[in-house]
Amino acid sequence: MKHASSTVLADPAFRVPSATYAPHGVAWLRATVARFSSGTTHHRRRGITTNLLTAVDPATLRERARVLAADRPFRTVAVEALAEALHVRVSTEDVSAVALVYHPHLNAGAEEDQAVARLVDCCGGEWNEHTAAKIGVLVQACAATSNLVANALKCAGDAGTAIATALRDDPPVPTTRRIDPTGTAVEVPLAGVPFGAGAHACPGHEHAVAIACAIVEVLRRGTVRDDLI
Repeated sequence: MKHASSTVLADPAFRVPSATYAPHGVAWLRATVARFSSGTTHHRRRGITTNLLTAVDPATLRERARVLAADRPFRTVAVEALAEALHVRVSTEDVSAVALVYHPHLNAGAEEDQAVARLVDCCGGEWNEHTAAKIGVLVQACAATSNLVANALKCAGDAGTAIATALRDDPPVPTTRRIDPTGTAVEVPLAGVPFGAGAHACPGHEHAVAIACAIVEVLRRGTVRDDLI
């Protein structure tokens, strides 16, 4: 069911979905990222993610995304640009596969578990919170940034204006999930708060906008091969 108001995002009575721990695979990732944790654990893990992103200058990221968008499928650019900025080399296919089953209510199988294992190896091989934070940044940027670009391409104005319009009228992630005080999962619309709100607001919104603006600029120049759009 959809909940009536996104104000619940700031209400601690509405919890993020929790994830059951496992020592490997998608279950490990869910249980180790900030996204699906609460309280002091969330605060610590979010700090790790914030520190990673603070070290990445959005303006520099935008320039790199502009270069990548000239000869890459636009849906891979966000992951590639962020991975470079985080000093890791990953398979965009692995990131995309994990992104499709990232949330705890979705079913992940052996292929997705193997993708997580490969991503851990790419991030140094340590199954810890710092590794999970890097993978989480890439996974959460994957479809969301691509959807933002696709939505912005339908909007008028320069890249910045089109991105702002898309965020306002057609957010790339339309809803998010919370567990209400009765234990029922509810969908919270993100209209008006496209990057969320409260303790779990997206810490990488400036980076997402920077990458999306770069991609829109390149695509609107019309110099990209059709097979890359």
